[in-house]
Amino acid sequence: MRRLMGGALGALALLVTLLAPTAPADAVAESRWSPRPILHGNFADPAVERFGKGYVGVATGERAPRAWTRTSKGTWSEGGPALRRLPGWARPGDVWAADIQRVGGWWLLYFSAPVAGLGESGRCTGVARSRSPQRLFVPVGSAPLVCPAYADVPAAQDQLLPRDPTLPRAGTIDPSVYVDPSGARFLLYKTDRIPSSIRIVQLSSNGRRIRTGTVSQELLRSPGVVENPVLIHRPEGWVMLLSEGDYTRCAYRTLWYRSASLLDWSVAQSGVLLDAASTRLCGPGGADLADGPGGRQRIFLHGWTCHRKPRPCGSGFDWSKRERQRAVRSMYAARLRWTAGLPSVAEWMKP
Repeated sequence: MRRLMGGALGALALLVTLLAPTAPADAVAESRWSPRPILHGNFADPAVERFGKGYVGVATGERAPRAWTRTSKGTWSEGGPALRRLPGWARPGDVWAADIQRVGGWWLLYFSAPVAGLGESGRCTGVARSRSPQRLFVPVGSAPLVCPAYADVPAAQDQLLPRDPTLPRAGTIDPSVYVDPSGARFLLYKTDRIPSSIRIVQLSSNGRRIRTGTVSQELLRSPGVVENPVLIHRPEGWVMLLSEGDYTRCAYRTLWYRSASLLDWSVAQSGVLLDAASTRLCGPGGADLADGPGGRQRIFLHGWTCHRKPRPCGSGFDWSKRERQRAVRSMYAARLRWTAGLPSVAEWMKP
């Protein structure tokens, strides 16, 4: 009797299992899927530019770490620091969120380096040049391009005057170059700490100086942290990408803003491009744009990966324990889609 009852219960259990609704196998796989980094290692705040048939990139770190690939889908190789040395106006410390551009026969590297007179982490913006992105870049000039007048450095070409007392005395970071449809060059940057402001100033045609007679102006301001400005012109208007939040957390994310005017962002639209919920990455930020094959644009960004594995850190990632967790900001890439002038991810690039 026990054997008969046991057999009946087993059959009933099997029938319930077969009839119960289950998620399709592909849905289960999707729930576990996340993009894989194209460069698994510490390569934070990547700035990327086309180089031959491939790309070259620079990142936050000692003298701007550098990497490149020979083809658009090739393996990335790390190539050591981009800067030969810090400029004479800087003090020792890491370079933050550099940008790299080709102008004529030169490659230019825009960087923020530590300076005296702005506290422990205050930085100012300079430029360096090289004939090739695979060679070392040498700083241009004896003074910063951009630095507040009260910093202990030679007078910068853009001194953020008149001084705004509502902004902290913390310097400038996150330089980014925008070239408008006419070929004019502009430098965007962030005033550090909070409130955050994003500013713009026109550069000379060769990109090595602030254009004579011009002064910077504020485009955006936030009571929180917005940083890493990247600007592009679309038929529907100007689109700016910004990182928002605390970069040490998985909640760090990438926003888009769109304005009908280059210099007036007071009524700009905004939205979220990349966050942990939509990408399953930990802190998707520090983004940059570069052209891909066939004119299809690509976005490069960083996200935290842990335990030396090419997988995102968990949502409970604790930056204070990053060394124990072996956490680094790895580089990811995706192909962008533009719909009615707004960006979205069309496809994540595979390593």
